[in-house]
Amino acid sequence: TDFSGWQRLGGGSRTVQKTLEDVLSGMFDERINVVGSGRTDAGVHADGQAANFWTRSLLSPAAMAARLNDVLPPDLACVSAREAIPAFHARYRAVSKTYAYRLHDGRNPDPFARRWSLHVSARLDERAIATALAELPGERDFSALSNAKEDARGFVRKLSSAIVERRGDLVEVSFTADGFLYNQARVMAACALEAGRGRLDAAALSAIVGSKDRSRAPGALGAFGLRLARVEYRGEDFLG
Repeated sequence: TDFSGWQRLGGGSRTVQKTLEDVLSGMFDERINVVGSGRTDAGVHADGQAANFWTRSLLSPAAMAARLNDVLPPDLACVSAREAIPAFHARYRAVSKTYAYRLHDGRNPDPFARRWSLHVSARLDERAIATALAELPGERDFSALSNAKEDARGFVRKLSSAIVERRGDLVEVSFTADGFLYNQARVMAACALEAGRGRLDAAALSAIVGSKDRSRAPGALGAFGLRLARVEYRGEDFLG
């Protein structure tokens, strides 16, 4: 939350990529360039981001991870490290990504959850959310659910799952796909919220997606409720 997104920016902005590159370059006494699986916007969390870099160091991945965690700031951590094939690229070799959005529908706002969830004043119907989201999986044009004006890959993505889970006053919707358009996860979360409020049913959501008309879908929810939960790769991408 205290980073200005993933990508290194000009003007000395604090970003995840810049922080990692600066720390790793100091550790190995060589210029390190870090490649991320994708660019998360300012305010978006990540507990499953993946990244790669090249180094001349002979340290084992486990030793690298341990040393890295000794010097990283407290709001950034390396949870695992593996040696990858020379052609590995964290973005282009990714098989799937999972984004999750947290909604808090308790009677009162939770100060401890406010930085990573969106509080809504009325109880949400998670069964209605599940019914509506069941319309989304498949390979299709998701331009109606994205703020992207253009995309090099086009607007077609393969969404393999759209799941809702309640834990107490927290309702989390998660989406797994082979890639996401700009703001797509946050717009789909907005659709889930509308479904939970009884304002959007499965047929209406299906019609919105089929229309390819962005103006028919709700606006994207705030970045702070979203997290990049997981990035998947093929086993053949790693050594050992």
